[in-house]
Amino acid sequence: MTPLKWVIAAVGLIAAAFIVVLAVQNVQQNGPNFDLVGKPVPPVQGISVSGESVDLDLTLQANRTKAPDEQTWTAVNFFASWCSGCVVEHQALIQFTEEGAKGANGAQCSTQLLGVAFNDEKEAVKGFFEKFGGDWPVLIGKETNQIAIDFSVLTAPETFLVAPSGLIVLKVVGPVTYEKLVEGITC
Repeated sequence: MTPLKWVIAAVGLIAAAFIVVLAVQNVQQNGPNFDLVGKPVPPVQGISVSGESVDLDLTLQANRTKAPDEQTWTAVNFFASWCSGCVVEHQALIQFTEEGAKGANGAQCSTQLLGVAFNDEKEAVKGFFEKFGGDWPVLIGKETNQIAIDFSVLTAPETFLVAPSGLIVLKVVGPVTYEKLVEGITC
C-alpha cells in the first residue's frame, strides 16, 4: 500500500471514530430541559397584570408547614391573548380556579393557578380577561421571558401542574382540559 492510501485510511478511521463518539455521547446538560416532569419547578416570580407581586416559592414554603391534605397544588399556565388554544382552554382554567380538585378519598384539594403571559402586552392581557373572565394572577414583563426559557416553553398554551412538594407532575402542550389537569392531584 502506498503512503497516500495509508493516510486516506487513517483519516477515514479517525472520522469514523469521531462519528461513533458523537453518536453515543450524552446530550448537553446546559441546553433546554424539555422533560421537566418529576423535576423541581423553576422559579416563578414577578409582577402580575394587576400589579401584585407573585412568587410560587412562597406557596411551596407555606406547604411545608401544613398537613398534606391542606397543601396547595399549583398550575402554571403559559398563555397569550393572541393564542386561539388559550381561548379553547380558558373555561377549563376557570373551572380549576373555582372548583379546585377532589382527591381520591373525596377530600377537597387546595389549588391555585398562576398565568405567565407569553410574548404579550399588558393591555391585551387585560382585554382578554375582560372578555373571557377569570381572576388569577398573570405575570407580565421582561421576567416572563426567562420563566418561559426555564420551563422550555416553545409556544402558548402550555400548562404545568406542580405538586405541593415543588415537583412538576404533569406537562400539557396545547389546550388543557379540567379533567386532565386534576387527574394527577392527590390529597
